Amino acid sequence: MNSRRYVICDIEATGLHDEKEIIEIALITYQDGKITDVYETLINPLKEVAPFIQNLTSISQRQLSEAPKFYEVADALRMRLEGNVFVSHNTEFDFELLRKKFLEMGQDLKMKNFCTLKVAQHEIPGLRNYNLDSLCSFFGIKIKERHRALGDARATLELFVELFKLRLKTYTKIHYLPHHEKALKNITTKSGLIYFRDNNGKVIHFEAAYNMEKRARELLVVKADNRDLLIRTESIDGELTGSPLIAEFKKLLFHPYSPKWVIKLLTLDNGEKFFKLFPYKRGDQGLWFFQDYPEAKIKLKELERNLKTDVYLYRDDGKSKEEILRMNQKIENLAKEARFPNENLIMMGEGRTIGEKSFVLVRGGQVMGYGYSEASEEEIAANPESFITRRFFQHLGVNLTTKRYLRELKNMRQKSDGWRSLAEVR
Repeated sequence: MNSRRYVICDIEATGLHDEKEIIEIALITYQDGKITDVYETLINPLKEVAPFIQNLTSISQRQLSEAPKFYEVADALRMRLEGNVFVSHNTEFDFELLRKKFLEMGQDLKMKNFCTLKVAQHEIPGLRNYNLDSLCSFFGIKIKERHRALGDARATLELFVELFKLRLKTYTKIHYLPHHEKALKNITTKSGLIYFRDNNGKVIHFEAAYNMEKRARELLVVKADNRDLLIRTESIDGELTGSPLIAEFKKLLFHPYSPKWVIKLLTLDNGEKFFKLFPYKRGDQGLWFFQDYPEAKIKLKELERNLKTDVYLYRDDGKSKEEILRMNQKIENLAKEARFPNENLIMMGEGRTIGEKSFVLVRGGQVMGYGYSEASEEEIAANPESFITRRFFQHLGVNLTTKRYLRELKNMRQKSDGWRSLAEVR
């Protein structure tokens, strides 16, 4: 914190109406991490104070009748305020009311302001409430003598120190909203689906995750990018799947994959193979699928570039069989990246409980389904169809997700799933 002098102010008033008057004010002067001065006084508002305000503040009408009037303490206030930075929780209320009282005396009050309310809204997006109680609860600040000027000013000072650190980005502690922090403790580090629910229990967002707790924490870190989810999320819960791939399958059941473009592998009458881009129609078979046309064109051009390395001799009757075979082999090698490594394979992985295993079955280049069992890997691999708990029928999203997962699997630091050809079992 710099060497500027800050004056933390809290005011208790007769209410929130336009004709409100100050009944108590506290000023705490803070510089170089130390409190250098504390000033507190009641102020006679020269009017009756509503019983509600007297009960809220524990300040009686009699105490106020015996208190000094504003003009009697104005010099003491100005001496502490001028040349410093004014800090309060909602400066639009405190500073403007204070300035109004000085203007009534024919004087103006001009100061730089630091509003803990506005700074908190910017630095800690997603809180349900930004009043002093909520923010102090968030930072673990205890308020003594709530709704008394000095008690609230001391709490505002502690809040100011925390927010100042956040604003300078020197605060290393990662914060979560209190109700999120509590819910995150119940989320496992295993693979599964995370459900984010609103205050009615409705799912507003869900994620398939390799590590549910880690992913939930990433999405609920208090920062501007997460603002919408932070505001709407009231509770979090997880559905354990064991295998992260099965978690992806479950997500697809909620949001099916619907491509708009597909690259197919075609064959001419002379046996020559080539790639071509088409608009996707339901049930189309292809190698690469895309939502966006530009992305599809980029992939097609990449494939064509990879095929231009060979130089062919052209004759009147076209390419020779040898040339066509050589080109077809190259095309087939490129196509392998979009296919399963084996037409019939089984992927074994972790289950949801100790002793349980999960598996995903591929037959004829299509994901047939997945299942869970406590049987041995050998027993499952010998007759996987009998252990399936969820079946698929040419589910494009599931097939594409599985192919992508297989490509990524070899690069994963912690392999939870492994695959093998079903031919190895026989």
